[in-house]
Amino acid sequence: MQHLFWLVEGKIAGRSGPNKDPWDLAELKAAGIRAVLSVNGGEGCEPGSFQHHGLRYECIPFSRNVPPQDGDIAVCVAQLPKALAFIQQCEADNLPVLVHCRSGKDRTGLIMAYYLMVNGAAPLHAVSQVRSIRDIAFSAEGWDQFAFDVLYALQD
Repeated sequence: MQHLFWLVEGKIAGRSGPNKDPWDLAELKAAGIRAVLSVNGGEGCEPGSFQHHGLRYECIPFSRNVPPQDGDIAVCVAQLPKALAFIQQCEADNLPVLVHCRSGKDRTGLIMAYYLMVNGAAPLHAVSQVRSIRDIAFSAEGWDQFAFDVLYALQD
């Protein structure tokens, strides 16, 4: 499926959001997706449509500022554990989950790196692994350092 990339095959994928690259929920389901996590404001997502297609849906927005601003680390530190809990519940229920923001690179990359970190990766390795599957991850102005600041804050 176009724009879809897997962090862990059959478990957690990423993609740009429908507000950037339109998607078809039936196609997502056919590609194996059973749940969707919006880490932007859910722009272009209609919760009832997910339900209609038998997909679980959650919207847990992270900071969208480019470059990041004062207070953005606190927002992400508060939201990332909630997003991770949704992913972990989907894993427990054997539901492959798609994570998206607008471009599927910075906020999507941040939750993916956090997922890897919670599963044993050091922050540097987690960011590297995300970049290996999504080479434009953390490329918005200031997001390279911001990702590390957030991940290290969550490590404490």
